[in-house]
Amino acid sequence: MKRIVFFGGWLILVSGFIISCNEVEKEGKEEKGDVKKQVVEPDIDFCTCLDSLPENVEACATFYPVPQTEQDSIDRTVMIKNCLGEEITMMDTLTKVEKDSAQAAYENDLSLEIKEIEEEKEDPISDECKAFLEEYADAIKSFASLADKIEANPDDINLMIARPEQEEYLYSFASKPQMFQCSQNEAFKKQVEILNNKRDKLLAN
Repeated sequence: MKRIVFFGGWLILVSGFIISCNEVEKEGKEEKGDVKKQVVEPDIDFCTCLDSLPENVEACATFYPVPQTEQDSIDRTVMIKNCLGEEITMMDTLTKVEKDSAQAAYENDLSLEIKEIEEEKEDPISDECKAFLEEYADAIKSFASLADKIEANPDDINLMIARPEQEEYLYSFASKPQMFQCSQNEAFKKQVEILNNKRDKLLAN
């Protein structure tokens, strides 16, 4: 009987010890979780860090360190533009390899759709100059349409007569006032170069 009582008491003691340990472990995990949450959640907004106030330097450096990778730099650019209320373009979200690939595809296709290029990030093209590029692209599209008709109807004398006139119109863009006014912009010059190459490919056929 004494053994049974002793064994029962020992069992109760061990059970109490295990329960106590589990509670301590649980409390420890909860405390760690609280600490983790405190570390992850910044106590200062990124946009506030753009002001570079002395009292914010330490917190900004802790929660928003200098970008280490190309993707970090891209994300940081997007964050800055969000804070400044600026438009975020497709080029802002691409890596250099992706930009080079997109540029090559743009230069080689004959869709004649004006797309944003890398140079425009540093030197944006004015609305007036963009309108001129669109006009030039439309002229090339018209010539491409004429060339397709000539290919489909090689015996149509009227189409053959229209071709030299269309070619002359295309080359006239090089001497238009907007060409000289906008050529101070490097992005504009690059766009014209791309369109000229597409024009020359069509004229060569």
